[in-house]
Amino acid sequence: MMNQAPGCANDLSILSFAGGFHGRTLGALTCTHSKHVHKIDVPAFDWPTAPFPMLRYPLEEHSEYNAAEEARCLEAVEAIFQTRLAEGRPVAGAIVEPILSEGGDLHA
Repeated sequence: MMNQAPGCANDLSILSFAGGFHGRTLGALTCTHSKHVHKIDVPAFDWPTAPFPMLRYPLEEHSEYNAAEEARCLEAVEAIFQTRLAEGRPVAGAIVEPILSEGGDLHA
């Protein structure tokens, strides 16, 4: 067992978002970006992190700002996908939390 092709696709990655908490197993910790203390002395995969939109409330009063913030984050996700593909390390999946709630509710 050498963790080499064709049996192990180490060049694939999972996209996650800044601020997310997904658990404390190795793969989940790689996708966790909420508190540094959760990741002390834990090896992690070289997986990309995209910005999570920081919306302002009430939504109807901040629609222009929120639309721009969501567009900024979506552009970052697209850039990550394109860059990783060009590097030969494509994104194979994404972990999305539509509501980040470990440190307060952040809705996207």
